[in-house]
Amino acid sequence: MKKIALLLGTVLVFSMLAGCQLSRTSMDLDTFTAEAEAAGYTVFDTTNSYPDDTVGICRIATKGSDYIEYQIEFVLVATVEQAKAIYQEIYSEYESRKGVSSSYSSVSVGNYSYYRLTTNGKYYVVSRTANTFLYVEALEEYKSEISDFLSSIGY
Repeated sequence: MKKIALLLGTVLVFSMLAGCQLSRTSMDLDTFTAEAEAAGYTVFDTTNSYPDDTVGICRIATKGSDYIEYQIEFVLVATVEQAKAIYQEIYSEYESRKGVSSSYSSVSVGNYSYYRLTTNGKYYVVSRTANTFLYVEALEEYKSEISDFLSSIGY
């Protein structure tokens, strides 16, 4: 009986692991632009606002009609190593903003990572897939809207 239970437990664990996605396909800039515009964002090319070899190509998706309520910055860099380094810088910056009462989630699996933090009335996200990453800092009231959009695009 113990062998059967052990076998079933092993099968269950392997089934759960098989369902875990260890890598994701990164989104290209045209797809990000199309998805963001379809979700009601205005998208700008901000590549030229960075020093030459810091960022490959960058798009900012903004939300708000009379003023910009928040923006999501989506960046494509030359290498995965660059994306990881920039992700870590942003992660560290957001981590340093943690207040006494905060909640966060963090994942790093395969070729993607994300960190989401809610603290002091703000919502922060940094997410990386391969050599792309995005980040956002917004008021907490936009958390659900941002989270829904990021989930819809796989970030």
